[in-house]
Amino acid sequence: MKKAFTLIELLVVIAIIAILAAILFPVFAQAKAAAKRTSEISNLKNISLGVIMYSGDYDDILVPVYQANWSNPRYDIVLWKDAVLPYIKNGGKQKKAGGGVYTAAEQGDGGIFAAPTYDGNWASYTDGGQTYRGDTSSRFPRAYALNCDAGKNENLGDADVESEDATLWTRAYTWTGDPNVYVRGGGGMVNSLENIAGTAMMYGTRTPYPNIYSRYFAYGCDANWCGVSNNQVSYARGMGTKQVGLAFFDGHVKAMNGFKTFADDVYGMYKVRVTGSDWPGAPAVTYWMSQMGEWK
Repeated sequence: MKKAFTLIELLVVIAIIAILAAILFPVFAQAKAAAKRTSEISNLKNISLGVIMYSGDYDDILVPVYQANWSNPRYDIVLWKDAVLPYIKNGGKQKKAGGGVYTAAEQGDGGIFAAPTYDGNWASYTDGGQTYRGDTSSRFPRAYALNCDAGKNENLGDADVESEDATLWTRAYTWTGDPNVYVRGGGGMVNSLENIAGTAMMYGTRTPYPNIYSRYFAYGCDANWCGVSNNQVSYARGMGTKQVGLAFFDGHVKAMNGFKTFADDVYGMYKVRVTGSDWPGAPAVTYWMSQMGEWK
């Protein structure tokens, strides 16, 4: 006759299982987080290749950040994501034929335009009384944005370093009744950059807008821009463990320590255009960045 386990033996087994679980669960969580970061880097790779293919079809001119008629609602604006969607065909939506925003039931999962490391891809944003989920178009998640500091070292675009048009990228806009289309920015020629391989094309964002700036690492989130009020995370989004996912203009991608991105000037503005410690110099931006839990 087999002897049954005693109570002490059962408790010992349970204790061993509990100890193993305490050891292994954090390992599993870390592995899952690492897998999400790898997936996000893959997303950046594919989206940036879409941008490069677009420029190949348009005489090496980069996709405009946006094309807008400011008399119309924001969902009518053509974003850079709309322009590269035909090259990617994974996630995102076409503009509705009759106009209007997409509802949650219509949006889908966002495909590669959604960030695996981010739970706010479809956060809400309100403009002109209209609520949008995701970015300002409602057609895409709000996960990635174009680095609109690129070109500042080359003095492209506007002379005001914090201007929307002090950048390599272009934007075009008009108003109803105005016969003119205004094209602003630095011309959109990637060959204008002196360090194509070392300048970031895009990285993560928590805002609904198509453009982003490195100074956004210094701004803590508010409900209007991020969909949540939390001053421990920044407008510019990391992937965890103080890592930033970056796609570069030559097509390569990588994860970098957030502070090292400033030391290496992957944003393309801190070696020539902005070299001092005053705002928006790198020392000032990284100081405020270092005060947030996301970057500690």
